[in-house]
Amino acid sequence: MSAFPYLTQAVRDLAWACFAPPLLHIEQLAYDGQNLAACGLDLTPGRQRWLAQLDSEPRPLLEQLARDDNHRLGIYFERLWHFFLQADPAVELIAHNLPLRERGRTLGEFDIIYWCHERQRHFHLELAVKYFLGYRRSTTCEPASHWNEWLGPNPDDRLDLKIDQLLQRQTRLADHPLAREQLQGMGIEDLAREVAFKGYLFRSGEDPLPPPFGFNCALPLSRWLPLRALESCLDELQAAHFLPLPRARWLTPVQAGKDEEFIDRAGLAHRLQSALASGGRAQLIAAVDTAGAETSRFFVTADDWPARRDKTTITLEDA
Repeated sequence: MSAFPYLTQAVRDLAWACFAPPLLHIEQLAYDGQNLAACGLDLTPGRQRWLAQLDSEPRPLLEQLARDDNHRLGIYFERLWHFFLQADPAVELIAHNLPLRERGRTLGEFDIIYWCHERQRHFHLELAVKYFLGYRRSTTCEPASHWNEWLGPNPDDRLDLKIDQLLQRQTRLADHPLAREQLQGMGIEDLAREVAFKGYLFRSGEDPLPPPFGFNCALPLSRWLPLRALESCLDELQAAHFLPLPRARWLTPVQAGKDEEFIDRAGLAHRLQSALASGGRAQLIAAVDTAGAETSRFFVTADDWPARRDKTTITLEDA
C-alpha cells in the first residue's frame, strides 16, 4: 500500500511528509493574483539515495525526533520537514516557527522560511496535515462536494475553515508591514509562497460524497463508518488482523513488526464499543495482512457522530 518502501517508520513518515502528493491542488484554490503554489521540492534521485541511506542508519533522525516529547501530529509533521531542510544540500533552512509580534501580541507565525539554491530565491512554506471525514449537508447531484462537508475527527475542525485560514491568514503573513520590516532585517526582500498540504479524505460507507473541489484525484479515498456498520464492513474487508492506530502512526501505512499486538474481529469490535459508546473520539484502524502490511485504513465513529462532540478534548491542529 505504501509508495515508500523504507523499513523504518520515521523514514517512511519523513518521505511521505515531504514528497507524497498534496491533498489539495492549492494553486486551484488561490485567489486571483495570490501567486501561491505547492512546494516545489521534488523527490529527486539524490533525495531517494539519501532516504535509502537514512533507512539503513536512521539514528540521526530518531535522535532529533526524540528531543521533543510533544506528541501532536502537526508538530511531528513539522519536525520531519525541519530535519529534511536542515540535511538537504539544495536548500538552506533560514527559520522555522518564526513569530510576528506587535507590542507583545503574536500576530502570526511563519512555519518555514528557506532558501532554494536551484531557484535562487527565498520561500515562505506553510505546512498542514489533515484528516477529514465527508458528511453530507448540502451536496445533491453536484460533481464536487462542498468544503464545509468535510470534518475532522473533531467536527469543529473543517476543511473550509482550514482553507480559509491558509489563504486568508497564514500565506499572507508576509504582506503585513511589520513582517516586511522583519524580513528586510533578515536580508529577505522577495519571498515566494508555497504550501505543503498533506493528508487523507475518508468518505462515508453509507453515503459517499464526491470529492471536494481542489482534491488531488491521484490520491485514494478511504472510508469512515459509524460503529453500527462495523460488522458489515469487516465482512467486506475479509481481513484477519487489525491495528488501532495512535496518532503517531497516522502518516504512512503500517508495516508491523513481529512483536506487534494485532487484534481480531471480535477484539476490534469490543475495543471500539468500549471507546466509542461513551463518546470517545473517532478511531483510525488499519487492516493488515498476515505479513503485517497495511491493506486499508478506515475511521470508525460513534453512531451519532458528528452531532455529539467528542468528550475527549482535541485541538484544531491535532486532527
